Amino acid sequence: LNIRRYTDRATKIFKLIKSDIGRPFTDQVSDLIYPELAADALEVLRTLVFMQKQIPTKDGRWFAIRIMPYRTFDDRIDGLVITFINLSDLKQVELKLDETEQMNRLLLNSSSDVILKLSTDWKILEFNPEAEKFFGKKRNDMAGHNFIQAYIPKPARKKAEKEMKKLLNETQDGKLKLQVMAAGGNLPVVEWSVHVLLNNLKIPVGMILSLKKQSFIREPKQ
Repeated sequence: LNIRRYTDRATKIFKLIKSDIGRPFTDQVSDLIYPELAADALEVLRTLVFMQKQIPTKDGRWFAIRIMPYRTFDDRIDGLVITFINLSDLKQVELKLDETEQMNRLLLNSSSDVILKLSTDWKILEFNPEAEKFFGKKRNDMAGHNFIQAYIPKPARKKAEKEMKKLLNETQDGKLKLQVMAAGGNLPVVEWSVHVLLNNLKIPVGMILSLKKQSFIREPKQ
């Protein structure tokens, strides 16, 4: 595992100088938090199967590290090629998205409104604690279920889907009055506030339904 060649960018990760050519790369000091690097390199040489991992550095950068067998033109294995792709910007975006997701979940869970997040095919993506109380179901039990099939009485499903599709197609927020199957066998007629979710191309990717608890008219239990 001796160094044969390296690019200038590799010196941003390893403390390399020209005289290091010919020396074991495992002797080099690096900023990577990757104690298994030498073992992984030997494993790739043994199996001839490439390996890729995402590895942080001591100063907070991230790299995708890919270790591949080096094949000559006559198909002989003649060492390894190790590439480093800087993922730091991507990781920062992921971190911000995670923080945003955590904040959204905090707001969702602390809201006194009944709130659901649906996909464009009506699958339940989010289901806050007030929704659990209102429908008498746990979030983990309902995630991925079709909202219309699960909570709209059968005679009202076609009309409900038509009105929900209309809001999605018009990409506009609005109000939606639906009869739903709530906890305890109740069938309240409720007026939801609807917020259509758009991606960066302004294409609908789902909707959020919210309901203030005092805004529904309870129908007789059936």
